[in-house]
Amino acid sequence: MSSYLSSLWSGAGKSAPEAPPQDAHLPLSSFLSWIPSGLHPTLRTLLIRALRLGPRPQHVAFIMDGNRRYARKKGEPVRVGHEEGFEALKRVLSFFLKLDIPHVTVYAFSIENFNRDPKEVEALMDMARVRLVEICEKGALLDRHGVQIRILGRRDLLPPDVQASCARAEAMTANNSRGILNFCCPYTSQEEIATAMKRTAEAAAETDTASSVTDETISANLYTSASPPLDILIRTSGVNRLSDFLLWQANEDTVLHFIPPNWPDIGVVDVLPPLLSYQGEVWAHKLASWVGLA
Repeated sequence: MSSYLSSLWSGAGKSAPEAPPQDAHLPLSSFLSWIPSGLHPTLRTLLIRALRLGPRPQHVAFIMDGNRRYARKKGEPVRVGHEEGFEALKRVLSFFLKLDIPHVTVYAFSIENFNRDPKEVEALMDMARVRLVEICEKGALLDRHGVQIRILGRRDLLPPDVQASCARAEAMTANNSRGILNFCCPYTSQEEIATAMKRTAEAAAETDTASSVTDETISANLYTSASPPLDILIRTSGVNRLSDFLLWQANEDTVLHFIPPNWPDIGVVDVLPPLLSYQGEVWAHKLASWVGLA
């Protein structure tokens, strides 16, 4: 008995072991709030299992539009909209990684965004200073899923301390090999294409072989060259344009979807149609090939 009491006493001052961090869950949808919240985890799990039975894209991109509209709708400062948008990014990444979709590219900040209100730009830079490193830390989202982050674009335009945060985030995830998060900041597709063409032309000049300038060599010099061809591009907030994002990568095989909700409100039901459409096209292509062979 005394040994039992002493063991209780010795352990009394010890704190309970911390629970391992959990992924944030992507909500079903704002218009499905009538479904009891207790059923949401089960429905989400069933959807993930069902989607995993079919073909899944290897590379999905998002134009994360609508943070400012979301904030105005809520009567909140713009900064709150961007903060909620970052939380939505973590939820979307978690959902896609559970589907074993290894490559995700997001349009985080356009070069043109530097022309916005200086207070808004500074708020975005403050988030980049902290949040990029936060999701890369040991035990955080990217570490748990073995995902590498790559900051794509004109990093030289960012403040020096933000550049340092970008470099630190990349270094922290450099050895992760299960997937890639391409974080485009600050980025425009025209600048990316111009840079890729310049690199390709310089390489051709060194070897004096103009014939080496091809679609393939230009693609190999794009910022996204470490990722496979783009399967799906999704833009939120109901705006139907690409806004100078992945213009080269969005080819004839890319499924484009423009969905109504603002980025912070994105839910499972919103990303289902693009994923199901992709699966349908893959199955249709396989069926057509089979019929042709028959």
